Amino acid sequence: MRAVRSFLLTLRDRPALIAWAMFVASLPFYVGRSGLPQPGNALMFLALPLALVGWDRRLDTGVVRVFRAMVWFSLWVLIVNWGWSAVTGKFSFADYAIVPVYYVWNGLVVLCAFVLHRRYGDLFLRATLYAVLFDVVFQVIASFVYRTDLYRSELFFNNPNQLGYWSLLAACTIALLQKRLQLGLVKASAALVGCAYLGVMSASRAAVAGIAILLILLVFTNPRVIIAGIVAAILLVGVGGPLNEAINKSSLRAMKRESDTTFAQERGYYRIWQFKEYILVGAGEGDLLRFVDDPKRANEIHSSLGTVVFSYGIVGTILFVMLFVHLLRGAQPRMIVLLVPVLAYTVAHQGLRFTLFWVLLALFACLKVRGPPK
Repeated sequence: MRAVRSFLLTLRDRPALIAWAMFVASLPFYVGRSGLPQPGNALMFLALPLALVGWDRRLDTGVVRVFRAMVWFSLWVLIVNWGWSAVTGKFSFADYAIVPVYYVWNGLVVLCAFVLHRRYGDLFLRATLYAVLFDVVFQVIASFVYRTDLYRSELFFNNPNQLGYWSLLAACTIALLQKRLQLGLVKASAALVGCAYLGVMSASRAAVAGIAILLILLVFTNPRVIIAGIVAAILLVGVGGPLNEAINKSSLRAMKRESDTTFAQERGYYRIWQFKEYILVGAGEGDLLRFVDDPKRANEIHSSLGTVVFSYGIVGTILFVMLFVHLLRGAQPRMIVLLVPVLAYTVAHQGLRFTLFWVLLALFACLKVRGPPK
């Protein structure tokens, strides 16, 4: 508590960091429909201007390359979606037109993160970590009194998969920053157990599998955290409450297939080879009735990789791969493996619009910067 109190005192004359931390802490709280701006998003319109004031207009070379690659990919997303909107005559904001907004928005979030790290260094990283830790603790406590579904919990999100994905991203964020910021063993272990608990509560198979992969990887990269985490997990299970019920339901769901279709059919991968005419420039992320006969099956591809390949073609895939090439270049292997659980999750879900995903990538890029800001 003394460390937290000391940290809060350092934020008194740094309003940009306060606004950023509040923005990150607001991400798990949905009020409106998914895909629409949430009240907490307004904090970014405060954080970004505050971050830019006093910035020396410089960024580390590696960070610039990552951001530039993201800009190029976002530009291609805009060209493809708005291009198809013009071709098909569908100008609804709920169709093609809104998709580029997600990427532009997350691009601004990444820019804000890079600028704040340039200005404040590890203090920015600590503000982000504490915001995530606050959310983990708050949601774990809330889960005992705020029940949204007897089968799959969603807490303050709009659906259980969002809670599961957020839990996985939060766990990876904590694991990524723990060593750099010297987060205590007990705190880090308890936080990871809290993330695993929330993932189990969501009954998201992909999220639980991703967190399990992360814990396995931590056995080799930081075994002490796992040992302490096992102790914390045993204590949490002993408390009972919603966890024991969630474990049983998650186990049943993990063994149950919802249909007789293959994974490729279930997740929409089949469109890549069934509609080869889109392979070069992509089909965009709108007008899904082009690909199905039954309107009830007009769903987006449930995969980030599948979405990039099908919706943005060879050109978009190259741009997206270049983004990760710049992101991973020069990173330590210990850091790289911590992204594996998130990438594994996105094989079965479309997670590119989730802001915490881009925050995690921004933190990854910032951790490669050596030393304090110049």
